Amino acid sequence: MKFKYYISALFIFIVLLGLYVYSLSGESYTFVFPFSTKSITLPVAVWYVLPVVAFFIVVVFLEVGGAYRMWRKRTKYKNDYKILLEQLENQLLGKDSTLQPTMNRYKSLSILLSNLTLDVKEGIALKSGEARMDELIELLGNLKRGEYVHLKKFNPNDKSPFVRQNTLNQIQHDEKFATEVLKCTNFDETYKRAAFKKLLDGDNLKDIKRFVGEVKFNKDLANTILGMCYARKMDFSNTEIAQLCSEVGYSKQDYLLLAQKMKECYEPTSWISLFEELANQDENAELAYFYVLLELEMLEEAKERLKMHPDNELLKVRAYLDLKNLGKKYPLELFLLD
Repeated sequence: MKFKYYISALFIFIVLLGLYVYSLSGESYTFVFPFSTKSITLPVAVWYVLPVVAFFIVVVFLEVGGAYRMWRKRTKYKNDYKILLEQLENQLLGKDSTLQPTMNRYKSLSILLSNLTLDVKEGIALKSGEARMDELIELLGNLKRGEYVHLKKFNPNDKSPFVRQNTLNQIQHDEKFATEVLKCTNFDETYKRAAFKKLLDGDNLKDIKRFVGEVKFNKDLANTILGMCYARKMDFSNTEIAQLCSEVGYSKQDYLLLAQKMKECYEPTSWISLFEELANQDENAELAYFYVLLELEMLEEAKERLKMHPDNELLKVRAYLDLKNLGKKYPLELFLLD
């Protein structure tokens, strides 16, 4: 029952009770205050009504106090709920949360959340009804799908994985921005490598060679340049290719795979010259050089090169040559490529 209806009902009850008692007896009663000479005289009907009025006053105070406590509790819940939403947003964006919930349940939930790494799904998310969080989740979902989105409204931490991914997405969608990344010293090597790859997708390969010195190559980027004939189109010298392979730490298998890919890019003479240079600069490229010689059926040259190595080394190459001497033909890849 609403409180105003309760007041109205109680008021009517008091009036009817007073009239009923007064109709039975119109006499008065004198009450003498204890330990005093003072007294008060009131109709009997009023004395009947006074306890009801006193009870009503007590109920009103209790009701008002209860309503105030409920209002404070609801206010705390609302504030803590907002704090949790802010914590979720901050954790997604890599920011620190400054406020902590006050209610025990929300405080425990906040601690649990702070120990988790949050992420978003790439698929279409259900709407929660919290407009700001729904907008953020939708933006981050689009970001994970490779789109470039505007996150400035949420003031994310620059170190957030989502911010880094968003910058990489911008590089993939904007060649001009990729060029600016390579020109600017404020971007780290991850961004520069991504920007360099983006420019490699363009047609003007000679123009981007000027950015080679701005990028610290890793094996993945080196494979992209060397294994897709870009090195040939960008006029890399044999010495530059050898230096690049050495810097990124090419293994024997890396050199072998590179030799196999470059077969389509280089004429035989250039192919031999390149891998001779690589083998002279890095012993890991020695097996790849033998692969080139054997692939071109330069058996005598391969035998002369073998004399530089002990008899217990390069056994697969020796086995292949022995079989060739016996007139046996087997694919070279069976011996040299795993």
